[in-house]
Amino acid sequence: MIFELFASTGFSSVYILNQSGNKEITNQVNGWDNEFLPSLEKMWGLYPQKPIYMIITNENLGLEMGNATDYPTFFQVTVTMRYPLSETKGTVAHELMHVFQFSWMDRYGKQMPLWVMEGLATWYGGKMGFYPASLNYNPFLFQSVNPLDYENYPSNTTNLQEYYAEVYALFLEMNKKINFESALPQILESVRLNSDWKMAFSESLGENFDLFYSNWRNSTFYYLVFDFIAFWGIWIFVPIFLLYIFLKNFFHTNREENDDEIKRLEDIYGKAYWSNDEKGETDEKSDGDSRTK
Repeated sequence: MIFELFASTGFSSVYILNQSGNKEITNQVNGWDNEFLPSLEKMWGLYPQKPIYMIITNENLGLEMGNATDYPTFFQVTVTMRYPLSETKGTVAHELMHVFQFSWMDRYGKQMPLWVMEGLATWYGGKMGFYPASLNYNPFLFQSVNPLDYENYPSNTTNLQEYYAEVYALFLEMNKKINFESALPQILESVRLNSDWKMAFSESLGENFDLFYSNWRNSTFYYLVFDFIAFWGIWIFVPIFLLYIFLKNFFHTNREENDDEIKRLEDIYGKAYWSNDEKGETDEKSDGDSRTK
């Protein structure tokens, strides 16, 4: 494979191999790299010291839109072009965030939980491009996946999709309070000085992370249930409403027909028709009784 050098610093170089057949995308990706790398360097306080080989392809990566791998002598990033351009841009940002995470862990010998790695990567991908995961998931299924419980990716496809949706939503909510672009250096410094990730987040949030997380999950669940009801309620209510209108018209029509028939009989026999009818029934019974005696 022949990689073309597009970005270079004193520490590392970014090489792009375009296998997509779209010649214009090479310059597009290079422009994104030049946009993302300074931003990431500022947040992480370092720059990868190994070359970054970026492959742009039309290959189907399954559920993945891209991936990043830390090899001993280089980083490899693969991004598929099978999605809209805004999502491709978000994927490039997402995977470069992973490269900086690998670099930070390599330098300081620290581990990063999966939910932190993917939470930061999905947040950054959504910020710089477009990340397709959203809150519009089944609210009951949404609560079946607790991202903090997973050391490895969920093996179930549905759970994996929900996992990404949840960590993305969580880090979007956290970002509202702490702004990762400015707060991440302090969070990393706290972890480097032997705080765990939850403690470091607690310091930035100004409240206990576990309590924040619990309150967030509860509020998100109620929001999703309401959203779920509001959306599906329309499709449930409409046929019920139409059925109600049909039944109302049906009985109203029958009543009008009965009223018309009553009026017709009264016109022929007069209103005394009803009393005579009742009287006739009474006389018939009386006659029957007298004959029995």
